[in-house]
Amino acid sequence: EAARPTRWRRGGRRRCRLRRRGCGLPAPAMGCADSKASVPVDSFRVKEAKVIRRSYCPAGSECGQKYAEDHRLRFCHPGDVDCCERPECRNGEDCPHRLDQGHCDVFCHPGDEDYTGARKACRYAAACKDCAPRHRRRFSHPGDADDPRPPPRKACKFGLRCFRHSDDHLREFAHPGDADYRRGLVVLEDGVVPEFDTLRQLFDYCDPAGHGNFVLKEDFAEALAILDGYREEGAPLDADRGWRDLEGARNAFVGFAKFAAWAERVGVWLPVGVDVQPASADGSGNDLSCGFVYPDGRRCSCKSFCPREQAGGSSASTAAPAAGADAGAAVVCPEVGDARELPQRLPSSFTLAPQFCKCGHKRSMHAQRGHRGGDEPVPRYWMPPSSEEAPLLGGDDGIAVQQVLLTGDVVDRFQYLLDRTHKASDNWTRDRGCALHGRHCHAKDPMCAFRNKCEVPSGYRVAGVLRNVNPELWGEYALARGAISKECESDAGRPFKVIADVQTHGVFLEEKPAIESCNEWFLFHGSSPEKCQQIMDSNFRLSLAGSGATWKDAGSSTGTPLYGHGIYFADRVTKADEYSHMVEAGQRFAGCHTMLVCRVVGGRTQYCDTNEIDAVALQKQVISGPFHSVFGDRVTRLKKPFREVVVYDATQCYPEYLVYYRRLYS
Repeated sequence: EAARPTRWRRGGRRRCRLRRRGCGLPAPAMGCADSKASVPVDSFRVKEAKVIRRSYCPAGSECGQKYAEDHRLRFCHPGDVDCCERPECRNGEDCPHRLDQGHCDVFCHPGDEDYTGARKACRYAAACKDCAPRHRRRFSHPGDADDPRPPPRKACKFGLRCFRHSDDHLREFAHPGDADYRRGLVVLEDGVVPEFDTLRQLFDYCDPAGHGNFVLKEDFAEALAILDGYREEGAPLDADRGWRDLEGARNAFVGFAKFAAWAERVGVWLPVGVDVQPASADGSGNDLSCGFVYPDGRRCSCKSFCPREQAGGSSASTAAPAAGADAGAAVVCPEVGDARELPQRLPSSFTLAPQFCKCGHKRSMHAQRGHRGGDEPVPRYWMPPSSEEAPLLGGDDGIAVQQVLLTGDVVDRFQYLLDRTHKASDNWTRDRGCALHGRHCHAKDPMCAFRNKCEVPSGYRVAGVLRNVNPELWGEYALARGAISKECESDAGRPFKVIADVQTHGVFLEEKPAIESCNEWFLFHGSSPEKCQQIMDSNFRLSLAGSGATWKDAGSSTGTPLYGHGIYFADRVTKADEYSHMVEAGQRFAGCHTMLVCRVVGGRTQYCDTNEIDAVALQKQVISGPFHSVFGDRVTRLKKPFREVVVYDATQCYPEYLVYYRRLYS
């Protein structure tokens, strides 16, 4: 108040307005005079005033530290003199700068106390257990006046045996495999019991949020209670033991790929229900046989999913309509061989309308019926040239775990990959280390590494490449990729976006490039030769996150990574080379460094280009939110050298190649 003489009280005294509102702080702390002392006005003539702007406290009036001195010196709260009204951010819930305090000082967002705009629908709907006021202000729930969702549908009492396709029936009833056939979203009446034809349908029913993970142990326990009904023998499944075996307590979640593999080990025989090998746009090349059962016990003989034509000449997917198909005419499935009258149109208001096959049944009924959890087909380039068809992992002629040394043109492609992804300038980071004391010299002198930068190689030469043939790890990866591909097809509140701004985008190694429909990339991960071998044998271990090259405090064995405890990859070989180690003398490829080239499924990625990073919030948005990974772009906005991709589930990556290379210096 020293800069505002007009607010001085009569009689030569002035009072801090914060004290009048119950500030409770000593006057010198706020730069104000004691309200009990009588001070001459002339002694407070200000020649130069400095205004310190306090940031807006994200907790608002619910802040539990608003009377703490250190906190009030940094943040203002509703009712303070310098706390002004903030306009609503036009990006709303999708604002990419919610972690930027400077942005939040100017704009309010959904969940803030002063936000009065429209709320988004809670993903958990009626099954939501979060009663926190901030969550209720941020999201709407069934029964709220502003909830945009239509009323929940009832579960069809015929379930998997239902053959009705009328618009009125689909609008009123939900069936197994529908997006809203989940606990808390579907209404079970008249003694209707949920039924499932695949593991994916069962998993989705017990995952009301639809983010693809079991975050709560209660959801996992409910899934196990349902699984008991699909086992032929054995004691009831123990939720505590299963949660421990799947590392749910350690990783704070259980993914679908691990759940499906574990269900097979405990004797549950159900088809997986995901397309482990994504097909082409027209649906050809898939093995999605139909699982519909007619009232007389016959199963539909359709062998692959073929999307049928809808009204207006468009199909359920991007497929072209069948030649000679007439609207409203009976559709003949070539595999079935008979004609059935099918509806050619779905109601425009029905947003959860499923895709139908030409045989007359939904896409959800077309699952990998011939394959179980461990029977995913391996890549064709794993097989000898004489083999015409790739075997299944669980068959009698399955492939043994091995590491194959590649030769010829394939090695040249890896050399091209390293040359293409090398960054020739502005390529030093503190993880490269100090030329005098190594990578961790910051414990003694933080500026030592900047004064004595370790030299960055000018190039890399490939000495050898090993292909990792591991059927078990590939099976888990194929399941995770298929599940994420299916989740990317749904809206989930955020549209899916293909990330093509990756240095390895479109590379050709041994097969066609990675699949764009789920943001699959080839990425680099540098490590020591011993750890690379362990990763190729048993995949990455999240329990070791932060124990590698992460910056650590003095005397600590682990640190806190930038984007939380996850698995980090780089799209440039120069970045991954910072964490590589040399092969010792006397071993194969002695004098070379090692690096892994992995397949990674990014899915719906959380884009982060700011320096204000809340690692816990980012990890939570992936594990219990709509995202599958974090894309840390520190190049576009911050002008840093490299980008990074982080996943928090080991099944989203497959360590396919181990590259031995030599560093080149100019």
